[in-house]
Amino acid sequence: MKKVLLSAYACLPNHGSEEGTGWTYATTLSMNDLEVHCLTKKDGQVAIDQILGNGFFPNLIVHYVMLPDWVDKFCNFNIIGMYFHYLYWQWSAMKLARQLDQAHHFDLVHHVTYGSIQLGSFMYKLRKPFIFGPVGGGQRAPKNLKRYFGQYWSREWLRDVVSLILQYVNPGFYKSVATADRLVVTNLDTYELAKKLRPNLAIDRIWDAGLSRAFLPVHPTEHYPDTTLKLLWTGRLLPRKALELTIQALGKVDPSISIMLTIVGGKGEMAEQVPQYIEHYGVQNRVNWVGHVSYQAVKKFYEQSDVFFFTSLRDSCPHQLLEAMAYSLPVVTLNLHGQAELVDETRGLRVQVVDEAQVVSDLARAIEWMYAHPTERMAMGQAGYEFAQTQVWETKIRTFIDEIYPAVLSKTETYSISSQTRVKHNN
Repeated sequence: MKKVLLSAYACLPNHGSEEGTGWTYATTLSMNDLEVHCLTKKDGQVAIDQILGNGFFPNLIVHYVMLPDWVDKFCNFNIIGMYFHYLYWQWSAMKLARQLDQAHHFDLVHHVTYGSIQLGSFMYKLRKPFIFGPVGGGQRAPKNLKRYFGQYWSREWLRDVVSLILQYVNPGFYKSVATADRLVVTNLDTYELAKKLRPNLAIDRIWDAGLSRAFLPVHPTEHYPDTTLKLLWTGRLLPRKALELTIQALGKVDPSISIMLTIVGGKGEMAEQVPQYIEHYGVQNRVNWVGHVSYQAVKKFYEQSDVFFFTSLRDSCPHQLLEAMAYSLPVVTLNLHGQAELVDETRGLRVQVVDEAQVVSDLARAIEWMYAHPTERMAMGQAGYEFAQTQVWETKIRTFIDEIYPAVLSKTETYSISSQTRVKHNN
């Protein structure tokens, strides 16, 4: 049985986003004739140990990278503190990985979270067959829409500046990109960034969003036309998610059209601003803000809606889009970053980003189009459902198991045999 060392800073069961991604990779790989040793933060130790202690995932061994208390205090301080915490963790994880390798002799090393190309990974230092990704990070929020960040634009600007600096001073970035046996990126923005360092080498592209089979409906969801068009927006109320842009566009929709926007989400820096948005744009009778709901409860809202709305200004590869398409919802979104790749013309409408007035107007016209074309929007929902079937986590991870891992190991074994042969001839 091959032994894989998995670097997953973020790894928590029953979570979404990066935490869920790390856990999904660790568990799925371990169920496919691989002995997986996962390096992660100590945050999820109680939940993970309980699951492993109950006998689940016998081929998964989790190693918690412990950091000094003073380092942990930096984690939620600000974006620089978070980056410092991550890089310190990476360095500590690398030292622990060297100790573990002496005992277990890993066949390959795979970095999965954080999925940031600039933050990189120090796992290249093990000098083992190394897979880096999928990673994103090449995307930037459009400056001409910076007002939607409010007071947090300075933080977004700082993120971009620090990310640029890290490309030059963080060896975890340029060494991982330059030396990885397989570099896997998740969107075109990151591909272009990686290509600057690896202009002559192949770079794999695999979207880092996926669905569990348990979440995916067995049959397409029927969304029968009604007199009211039901829009859905879900997510954390973060500045970059630009909920205000959605509400602003709603205010520009023809008043004669019966429409209702449901907002699912109650956590995030912009939560206290939501009532002000609703009042300012005069859409009190067109918005239903339900607040935070559980991951399972959100399914009900997918089932009861007609169109999914997504106006994030910076996203690597949004999970919500796949979830919406799994429930046969057409999507209205911006022609930016990962959403521009997941949503094509058969699955929804993408609005170009030129300036604020144009974006708001085009989003409003997209809503009106969805209202006036029920047959076409249901066809888009069907196409989305069929696409979602191809984006199941097990299928994505099998690409690593069946294609990428064997190719990397075969390359290493060939090199090893060649080296031994040269030594014999020299002797």
